[in-house]
Amino acid sequence: MKLLKLFFLWILISLLFGCTYHVYKSMPDGTNYESEYYYANENEVDFLYDLTYKSVEQIKSEQEIFNTILTHIDSAQTYILIDMFLFNSYIGEADQTFRKLAEELSNKLIDKKNETDIKIDFITDPVNTVYGGAVSKELDEMESAGINIIYTELRKLPDSNMLYSFIWRTFFQWFGNSTNGGRLAHPFSSEEKQVTCRSYFTLLNFKANHRKVFVADSKDTWVSVITSANPHDGSSAHSNIGILVYGDFAEEIYKAESSVAKFSEENLSSEIDTEKNEVEKPVKLKLITEEKIKDSLIQEINASTKTDSIKIGMFYLSDRNVIKSLISASKRGVNIKIILDPNKDAFGRKKKGIPNRPVAYELMKKSKENIQIKWYSTNGEQFHSKIILFESITKENTVILGSANLTKRNIGNKNLEMNILLKARHDSAPISEIHNYFNLIWNDEKYTVNYETYATKSFWKQLVYRFTEFWGASTY
Repeated sequence: MKLLKLFFLWILISLLFGCTYHVYKSMPDGTNYESEYYYANENEVDFLYDLTYKSVEQIKSEQEIFNTILTHIDSAQTYILIDMFLFNSYIGEADQTFRKLAEELSNKLIDKKNETDIKIDFITDPVNTVYGGAVSKELDEMESAGINIIYTELRKLPDSNMLYSFIWRTFFQWFGNSTNGGRLAHPFSSEEKQVTCRSYFTLLNFKANHRKVFVADSKDTWVSVITSANPHDGSSAHSNIGILVYGDFAEEIYKAESSVAKFSEENLSSEIDTEKNEVEKPVKLKLITEEKIKDSLIQEINASTKTDSIKIGMFYLSDRNVIKSLISASKRGVNIKIILDPNKDAFGRKKKGIPNRPVAYELMKKSKENIQIKWYSTNGEQFHSKIILFESITKENTVILGSANLTKRNIGNKNLEMNILLKARHDSAPISEIHNYFNLIWNDEKYTVNYETYATKSFWKQLVYRFTEFWGASTY
């Protein structure tokens, strides 16, 4: 009996140690990264956006992001590097899709590979194979064409679901997975065959390589795109943002992505050899990943004064430190405007408005309504943008945009994320483009609706949000 008690005590201690270690362990080398500043001319930076909206009872969509990427694939010469989170044709419970983005991108890359001797690296998240439980038609065809496919090794990242992941690591991770089918419904498509319970066991870790980035040597220079958009059929109508940069900034993205390949026990198939231009130009650019995004963001919020303004367009806003900093800034007299997704739709399924609606209520209440909030007027799709603009008449303006939502998982060293930080004069072309974009959707009722439309004081939603944000027991 004594030996049995000691055995169970040893198991309990091992579980507690494993839980603590994997939650608080360091990120892999080369992640949680902040680069030095790079310099660019105004015509070497281009702001991109996709907008979906209702006009005269018709849903319209204006798209630039993947049209731009597809164009630069056509003109690429020797190398293409892509890291994309969602890359599949699944549309969930939706009854239609706007665009077959996964097929478009995969066919374009395969055609490019077949036409030339170009090297192509494609990094992605294992969610696209339902964590080894399903076949990805697009990825398999690309691999057969000679494209180097790298699946991110998510086990190397810290655990975000503190209530569950230690159980998965202890009991379930050892069993692998199978594409032969199982007994459970496919989590992302009602038309696909069933998957194993092991797919669901892995899914519940709520962990991802959430980056969305493109690099190619196009038109005799390097071109980089960092975006919030996924090449995913079910996401193809989402509103998103991105930024295109010409020049040596691509080297920083390459280094960051090399680290992902390395800790996934793979290698990129080519190298980027650029010479950093030290000549100062009007636009300053910095690559920031993972928690460095949060550090940069809070630094900018805390430095804002009553003559400044902060404009935010965000799919998810829930990080407690960011919320506290925004409330403090509002009390200093900083003009803050926020456009949020109402969190009511996800691929044909209805959502409960968490986390954005309880967070919006908290921001309004604690700022005494000095923070202004509107909701993007979605119609089944999502306002998936992730962008923050800091405007000032006394100093350079700052933009932070990319893949990262403002949540504990996204900017707290749990997911892999990639953003760009840009600084330039208030009247520069990139800042003016972003300023005009925000004002367009803020001021036009076909894009946004007032706070009251989705306002909620629900105690239970607030409780669910705070619980799931703290413990990581959610998809946001």
